[in-house]
Amino acid sequence: MSEILAPCGGMDSLIAAVNSGADAVYLGEEFFSARKNAANFNYDQLCEAVKLCHYSSVKVYVTLNTLVFDKEITLLKKSIINCARADVDGLIIQDQGVAKIVKELVPDMPLHASTQMTVNSLEGARLLKRLGFSRVVLGRELSFEQIKTITEGCDIETEVFVHGALCVCLSGQCYMSSVLGGRSGNRGLCAQPCRLNFTSDKRQNVISLKDLSVVEHLKELEKIGVTSFKIEGRMKRPEYVGGTVNACRTVLDGGVPDLESLKCVFSRSGFTDGYYRDNFADMQGVRTKEDVISAPKVLNAMKQFYHKPYVRYDVNLSAEIKAGKPIVIRAEACGCNAVIIGNEPEKAINKAVDEEYIVKQLSKLGGTLFKAGVISANVESGLMVSASELNEMRRKAISSLSEKILQKNTNNYEIKQLKEKKSDPGKKIRPEFRCEVMTAEQLSQVLCEDEYSYIYVPMNLLSENTEDKFRIVIVPPVFLGDCEEKVISVLKKLKGYGYENVCAHTMSHIEIINKLGLKAFGSFRLNITNSYALDSYQELGVKDVVLSPELMMQDAQDICGGSSIKTGIIGYGKLPLMIVRRCPINNNKPCGKIKKKDCPHSITDRQGNIMPCYCDDNAVEIFNPDTLYLSDRQKDIQKFDFILLKFTDERDTGAILDMYLNDVKPEGKLTRGLYYRGVQ
Repeated sequence: MSEILAPCGGMDSLIAAVNSGADAVYLGEEFFSARKNAANFNYDQLCEAVKLCHYSSVKVYVTLNTLVFDKEITLLKKSIINCARADVDGLIIQDQGVAKIVKELVPDMPLHASTQMTVNSLEGARLLKRLGFSRVVLGRELSFEQIKTITEGCDIETEVFVHGALCVCLSGQCYMSSVLGGRSGNRGLCAQPCRLNFTSDKRQNVISLKDLSVVEHLKELEKIGVTSFKIEGRMKRPEYVGGTVNACRTVLDGGVPDLESLKCVFSRSGFTDGYYRDNFADMQGVRTKEDVISAPKVLNAMKQFYHKPYVRYDVNLSAEIKAGKPIVIRAEACGCNAVIIGNEPEKAINKAVDEEYIVKQLSKLGGTLFKAGVISANVESGLMVSASELNEMRRKAISSLSEKILQKNTNNYEIKQLKEKKSDPGKKIRPEFRCEVMTAEQLSQVLCEDEYSYIYVPMNLLSENTEDKFRIVIVPPVFLGDCEEKVISVLKKLKGYGYENVCAHTMSHIEIINKLGLKAFGSFRLNITNSYALDSYQELGVKDVVLSPELMMQDAQDICGGSSIKTGIIGYGKLPLMIVRRCPINNNKPCGKIKKKDCPHSITDRQGNIMPCYCDDNAVEIFNPDTLYLSDRQKDIQKFDFILLKFTDERDTGAILDMYLNDVKPEGKLTRGLYYRGVQ
């Protein structure tokens, strides 16, 4: 049976999850959790939580799923070691640098690829399997058929979100909170700007989605082999956790869940299964006054699901009572055995005990994790045993059995040393310039500029006749869930035309590029924020990388040392804020027509700022209204191997390049991105 995986923001929620029948829980430790505002668990609390769960054979996964900076590696090392010593059952990870460190420190620790790793196609899951990951958490934007393709197509556990809040952006690809407010979703401090009122024409709240619920579909997900059903909500109350776990358990046991009560506990205009059904028409929703006032009506009722322990084990108990010999009680459950030796029975004065009486006493297991299995007794006649002695021996047997189950569920990790990294920034004379275009007109312009060492071009703009193929870096779609085979086919054709360079946005892209014998150029979407991640991608054959735009300038410069892989930054352009599967403009699937005349190509925030939107056939990208300029920061940018100029709606790309070649200070409204203010 598939695993029910419950969220725990604190000990109260953990108890609610375990007592409601969850098979596993996920929680955050103190420092590197993607929900930093949850209660989370310090080391002592983590040890207590793991022990409580392991008594019930409930697994504990810790979310070390934030991006990490080099200056935090010492603290990260401490967190990993604490998790190993607390005996957790796995770590959920976004950052490939963190994965590299875990493998070196605790080689036997199971690794789960976080949904923040943006795994939405088969090839990415296959690569993660080869890299030693035991599980991949799939993106919430996948349909049933897309989940099925991945789950049935490779030998790795899959975990699917089945209930809770729904991010509008592809997981791991949202920079809106960091760019607009300095609070990074990739660092665990998302301010949820998508819940604010962005408008398109007369429509309100166009990037706020209803909450997800596919609880009713668990049986079909179980049938295709999904390993784990994940409930979102580490910021939610214990009643939410208990009620949602119970609903999942009800479905898996063949019953009908009470979704109306779940809506009352927490929802945003109800629930949606739009992504799952591949129908995006009715997904928009906000938290209404009605949603808020309905919650108190059902919260108390939800407590019934976790007010006592959830019965986990069938226990077989037997008693042997013979004259002149100590009483022996044997217990067996979950592959473990316990034997309790008591006193010799006394000769009966009035009424002797019999088999029926002993079986009745041994069967009293209320308030424990056990229920009666096979209960038997071998009793000689004419003997007496007090009820208190039998009860005490039964309690000792259950206690001993519990300790052995705990021991059975203990991992006993070996902790090793982490090798020290050496850094040597070296000297750089002058960075290369590269550019990325979005239109055929821009491509024509930049091909005339010899200053560009490489030109990043959308796949659909390229043909056999495109010039300077050696300078072209093919840019495939970011989301591959519904077009992976098509992308592979097109890349094969372009390779035949003489192209050899491809932009890698995710693990899926890296796997495809390597299989086709092409060269991988790492996109900023790989979210590289530390030197260990840089090393990891170099080992995967990535030729060079654009570092994360969430880095401060000094941190980005520091990463460049100690690795032969080339590194660059985005030095110009409108910064991407989100990439979404559901178009906020037409309230459905993307039309794929950037120049469609009746499409406004933008959404508007509360201050009236217009945010450009660009769509392809399967996703829409939302950009920051202000343009990033670093043309007058030559002292800073010269420390990188290359600078990427990202063009979106520019008509004269040459004028922008001239500003960077001639150290021109920009005028008017602009942004420096996060390079000088950083993120939390």
